[in-house]
Amino acid sequence: MDPHVDEILHRLDTAPMGRLHKRLAWAAGLGVFLDGYDLVIIGIAMVFIKHQWHYTVLQSSMLGSAALAGAFIGALVAGRIADRFGRKIIYLIDLMTFFAAAIMCSLAWSIGALIAFRFILGMGIGADYPLSATYLAEFSPVRNRGATITLVFGLWSVGAICAGIAGLALWSLGPWSWRLMLGLGALPALLVIWLRRDMPESPRWFLRRGDIQAAANVLRRLVPQLSDADLHAIVERERKTIAVTPPGRWKLISPELRRVLFSPELRRATLLACLPWFLMDLVGYYLTVYQPLILGHLGFVGDWQRVLGSTILSFAFLTGFIPLIFLVDRIGRIIPQIIGFLGSAICLLVIGCIAGAAAANGGKFTPAMVALAFVSLLISTASNSFGPGNTTYMLPAEVYPTSVRATGHGFATAFSRFGAVLSTFFLPLIEVKIPKPWFFGLLAVLTALGALLTWVFRIDTRRTPLTQDVAQASLPTGGAAGPADRNTADPSAAGPSP
Repeated sequence: MDPHVDEILHRLDTAPMGRLHKRLAWAAGLGVFLDGYDLVIIGIAMVFIKHQWHYTVLQSSMLGSAALAGAFIGALVAGRIADRFGRKIIYLIDLMTFFAAAIMCSLAWSIGALIAFRFILGMGIGADYPLSATYLAEFSPVRNRGATITLVFGLWSVGAICAGIAGLALWSLGPWSWRLMLGLGALPALLVIWLRRDMPESPRWFLRRGDIQAAANVLRRLVPQLSDADLHAIVERERKTIAVTPPGRWKLISPELRRVLFSPELRRATLLACLPWFLMDLVGYYLTVYQPLILGHLGFVGDWQRVLGSTILSFAFLTGFIPLIFLVDRIGRIIPQIIGFLGSAICLLVIGCIAGAAAANGGKFTPAMVALAFVSLLISTASNSFGPGNTTYMLPAEVYPTSVRATGHGFATAFSRFGAVLSTFFLPLIEVKIPKPWFFGLLAVLTALGALLTWVFRIDTRRTPLTQDVAQASLPTGGAAGPADRNTADPSAAGPSP
């Protein structure tokens, strides 16, 4: 890329956080909030739905995994479209899809209809993941990019907490309260649609298309103190030097795209973005969607106690992501992700041992066993939130260049949602077939494997400028070094090598 383009990129990387930055963050974060609300509320709603429609174990698995299967499709398609036609083009469509599907879920007339509407709702959520992450990464200044993304994605936890509170508040309304629980998700979706109504396109995407004036206009909105003379000078210099490569023939899924994501330059990035996230969702979505059921297996008696325990567990997300906000730009993304995986794995092993002790006690849990199991779940939830629950979302937005950033994030999101579908569909079926100590031991091993793969494919992206093109990626083939400084950002902004 021509060095003069670095001037706009440099100003984006070093811009102070302004009003537009904050609005972009809220517009992205509230979309993530909806995912947190939806994931937790379906687990609570299923308690009522089961009493009303008496669904089978297979139908339960289909209902729990329907939205995640939709997210797989939505993420895969939306990321590809965003890299070709712009990030903004479907940034409203995905939320409109969620809004309509949430309303239809509340009006569903059968378990089959509810599963279908949940699938459509998931497509909207899945599409929003790569778009929100890409927007945040491409607009955020280098110095606090990690903290911004962590803070925004932390609204997932707020959504989960609100779902628990909504479930408790609506519990006494009777067997039809699940319709209100699911329909309430449409209200914040309206707010998100309003916030996104006139979002600017990414200036990094404009530069990739050769539209320097459009990129400069967005830069002006981000940095209002930039004078007209400075802006004009930047545009004129770059118009004389930038070379634009016309885009080739576009296909939604192409062999060329697959070769790019697994090319020598990006293979390591793809493995880091996909494999740990897959394992995190494989274990994490089971533990979250089926929390009331799991608490019942660990000695909690009665639906009310299980939903109350699930709501308390949702607050544990806050104890994880709040410290990460202050640390992620200092210690990077890799260390918290490893710590989070290992902390959660140890807690799951403890829970497995408790389940074994209860089995030896004739299947009865003593109060001490119940308390220790619940504390272990709290620590596991906090560990996940401090590490992979947030960092796996952040890394794909940073390790890919602008030319394929949304596509790469969409691919990683889809791959992770494949793990979530396997989790919510198959793990409940497996859980009834094997002893509880072995089952929780299996979850612990899978979680520990996430820590191992994070270390093997580690890439340090803290305070590192984003790249524009695949040819500039130059990602390391070993060690923990981050991508080379391709965009001439402020040297003082770069973090120390680990």
